[in-house]
Amino acid sequence: MSRYGKTRFLDSEITDKIQITSANSINVARWLPQMFYFFFAYKQLHKQHKNIVFSVPSGNFGNICAGMMAQQLGLPIQHFIAANNSNKVVTTYLETEQYQPKPTIATISNAMDVGNPSNFVRIQEIYKHNFADLKQNLSSKSYGDNITKEALKTLYYDYSYIADPHGAVGYLAAVDYLKEHPDSHCVFLETAHPTKFLDVVEDTIRENIDLPPQIASVMDKKKKAIHISSYDELKAFLLSK
Repeated sequence: MSRYGKTRFLDSEITDKIQITSANSINVARWLPQMFYFFFAYKQLHKQHKNIVFSVPSGNFGNICAGMMAQQLGLPIQHFIAANNSNKVVTTYLETEQYQPKPTIATISNAMDVGNPSNFVRIQEIYKHNFADLKQNLSSKSYGDNITKEALKTLYYDYSYIADPHGAVGYLAAVDYLKEHPDSHCVFLETAHPTKFLDVVEDTIRENIDLPPQIASVMDKKKKAIHISSYDELKAFLLSK
């Protein structure tokens, strides 16, 4: 969401005229359907594996919140891991019980560059703000860019799997969790196709990635953008529609 995002939702001159919503995970309609990922994964695994754990790359915490809602509905997930990059507000909170939002730090897993995740308050509400109950069901690890790149290499060279940087962070957290809980079966989630982060992935694994047909078909299309430099310009644009 842009820096004007929350302001426009509170501006009655806009909301009285048009209906607007967000496309990111502040909007539950964006992340509630992600519950099906957890049901689908569990269905494939539960007959062969017990103690199923999910490691979720977490920025605004919508996806992992969806998993917790699936658990609330009865899906027997044993545990969740919030895999953080250097933006580790929740990792620190679970270590110290002190929740202190921070300015964001730019990383190669930039969809997780969030210093005050909107959905974490929803997660706290699920656990009725009981820190002990939350910590029993949620752990968190954080990783910087260098180790994330090493994970990209490991996944590619050892397992022939091309991950995106966010998935690599999820993989790292899963590996660390299994060191302490070897009886668990850990699923790490991806965030996007690696071609979305083409420069980072190709530079790290030293290989060219074939573009999926649906992406290749739009690569040469002309980009159309409108430059907006102030909230007043954004407001005028919205009210003109």
